Amino acid sequence: MSEDEAAIRRLIAAWSQALEAKDLDGLVADYADDAVLFDAIPPYKTVGKDAIRQVWANCLPYFPDQFKSEHRDIVIHVEGDTAFMYGLHHFIPTPADDPVGQNWLRITVGYRRINGQWKSVHDHISTPFNPMNSQAWMIRDRHTLEMPDYSAANGGN
Repeated sequence: MSEDEAAIRRLIAAWSQALEAKDLDGLVADYADDAVLFDAIPPYKTVGKDAIRQVWANCLPYFPDQFKSEHRDIVIHVEGDTAFMYGLHHFIPTPADDPVGQNWLRITVGYRRINGQWKSVHDHISTPFNPMNSQAWMIRDRHTLEMPDYSAANGGN
């Protein structure tokens, strides 16, 4: 593993720790000032580190008191001063049946090295959907990423 990849993995771990602690400053510590967030929930586009902090301030009160942040299947590509990662993210709530923990999210993060430090410049969080009925396709098991039947004959289910 390269030093750049290791540095980005440390950023991911620090972000997860900040999320679990509901630490707003820690959540946005590694964002560029002009970062863009495409989230899975409204607002779907947020521009700027301060605005992203506010999104989390609005969201965290709905989280359970205790939860863990889990990243899986992370792949990181680095070329010069640009990098991106993609993978899956999951919340592990207490109690386990809390709605926040019932789905895996797809994540992609773009990084740029700014003044010698890796900064997140773009986060994209998504849940796939069925184009026949516009319903979200929840990823319940990260090992089972089968293709749903989109056919109209099957009602798009």
